[in-house]
Amino acid sequence: MVEKILFIEGTTDDTNGNLRQGFYKLLSKKLKGIMPRIKMGDGITTTVKKFLKNKRSKDNFLLIDLDKPKSEKDNKISEYRLSDYKNYVFFMIQEMETWFLLQPEILDEYYGKGTSEKLINKNSEQIEAISKPAEYLMKLTKDTKKGEYHKVRHGVLLLEKINADELEKKSSEFASLIRRLKE
Repeated sequence: MVEKILFIEGTTDDTNGNLRQGFYKLLSKKLKGIMPRIKMGDGITTTVKKFLKNKRSKDNFLLIDLDKPKSEKDNKISEYRLSDYKNYVFFMIQEMETWFLLQPEILDEYYGKGTSEKLINKNSEQIEAISKPAEYLMKLTKDTKKGEYHKVRHGVLLLEKINADELEKKSSEFASLIRRLKE
């Protein structure tokens, strides 16, 4: 059996926390025993290059931020010349932080009770439409006991808290990624 590789947009610098480890813990909740090797790619351009450079394309998958509404997926795929790999490209809609906002209970658990009450949009479609989820989360958490959201330091811990089954129900893109990695 050929090893699958998942290239993920995100820092390889683990000074503030190991983002790769956070993704590993989240994905292993759904892929125990069939985990792909995770390679962090830093920024989107570098991540896409690493993905394209790897020769085993049918065993490689790409997880990147969309940074745009869901309706822009095809445009982003074209922009990065990924049309030939469309079935291997998955997006964090719009950013990884959307996943945290989709599970407000983890925000309350981590940042303190009542943090999620400040969420303006409560349903999945509204949350996925937030144009800059990381900035939104920073504003939401700036007065909490943990302080303002930090993408890596807090992101790693929040990834580990995500209920993967719940995320799969609320995010069709995450569900598609899991389904493809199980094939």
